[in-house]
Amino acid sequence: MSREKTIAAISTPPGNSGIGAIRVSGPETLNLIKKIFKKKLMPREASLRKFYDKEGDAIDNVIAIYYKKPNSYTGEDMLELHAHGNPVILDAILENIVGKTVQHARPGEFTEKAFLNGKIDLAQAEAVADLIASSSLKAVKGSFNSLNGVFSDKISEANKKILELRAKIESIINFPEDNIPENKNSALMNDIDHITIRVNEIISVANQGIKLSKQNIFCVTGRPNVGKSSLINSMLGQSSSIVSNTPGTTRDSIQYEIQSDNHSFVVIDTAGLRESTDEIEKEGIKKTREAIQKSDNVFYVVDDTVGFTKEDKKIINKFQIKNYDLIFNKIDLTKKEPVIKKGKINKIYLSAKKNYGINHILGMIKMNDSYNASSENTVTARKRHLESSKSALTSLYNAKKYLDNDELELLAEELKLAQESLFQITGGDSTEELLSKIFSEFCIGK
Repeated sequence: MSREKTIAAISTPPGNSGIGAIRVSGPETLNLIKKIFKKKLMPREASLRKFYDKEGDAIDNVIAIYYKKPNSYTGEDMLELHAHGNPVILDAILENIVGKTVQHARPGEFTEKAFLNGKIDLAQAEAVADLIASSSLKAVKGSFNSLNGVFSDKISEANKKILELRAKIESIINFPEDNIPENKNSALMNDIDHITIRVNEIISVANQGIKLSKQNIFCVTGRPNVGKSSLINSMLGQSSSIVSNTPGTTRDSIQYEIQSDNHSFVVIDTAGLRESTDEIEKEGIKKTREAIQKSDNVFYVVDDTVGFTKEDKKIINKFQIKNYDLIFNKIDLTKKEPVIKKGKINKIYLSAKKNYGINHILGMIKMNDSYNASSENTVTARKRHLESSKSALTSLYNAKKYLDNDELELLAEELKLAQESLFQITGGDSTEELLSKIFSEFCIGK
């Protein structure tokens, strides 16, 4: 079992940095401290020490911090060593720690230990990975809220109510001779309705949390030489795409991540859409089709000096482009003002070359942002959370049917199933397979 092992890993990202950290956790931590430093360390007290290799040569000066169980991240005795962030130094320190009693940590094994030792539940553990992977400040806040139990508390509150109701029903089943009110079914139905409301709230939170974790994808496409790459360069604020007057310059789909005013999204630059016999260009057009299909929204770019043509309409139909806005580029040549004309299909007039109207397209992207809740209520969630919540809701609906037929034993069983579904979110009776899948997504050292 993970909690019985003593593990070690570098906890900072690869590459050179000012400081690098090595983390150790497990029952052999204290023995390791004595072996390395020849003396005890005071808990939570930073201590400057020399680290020697097995040959007795000093490798580096390190800051050593000992965390006494259970007051540590993992709930076990832990040691953190802060050294200069040279990979050579960190690798050397780690290799001098790992041996017969200390093993290399697997991805996510420190957080797995924290879960197994009751420091955090499974939803909070997943929030750790989400926090590290967050691509926007909103996602950071949502992950932090989840890590601090905002989402887990909602699960616990619902489960508490289900447990109270289960106890009430078991009492009615086992002690039928007691004075049971005539309106018991009405009272029980009221209890189930209140729990159903709570579970629906959990489903809503989970839905929003999934959206928060997901970056919206926008695809920029259109015929060749309409200024697609120039548009993306303006959005990026730098020349990152190849810009040329030669048709068919962009031969592949290129993906960019853009941060703007606390919004994070992905923009895909694609090959121009047209009939072509060139095998390489045909492959680029194929990639464009794939990019269109996986995008949340498409910006179809038109050369405003030419206008929206029959060929454009033909391309939109051929490639089955549905969710799209029309971008009329090169308005510096047509002497138009940048503007948004909203409608069933939005029309945005801009000049990528002169940087006119780029704020309009960024504004459209932010309006299409899939998550707009306030930071106090944001949490991150995963698909499995949503599936388990929906499963609990189904059990509650079944419970109502059994109550209508006065089948209390079956009602009690459905409530039990609802509770088990919610427990799956926070880690009650988690299978080894589920834990392995979740923690394998973590980085080593966390």
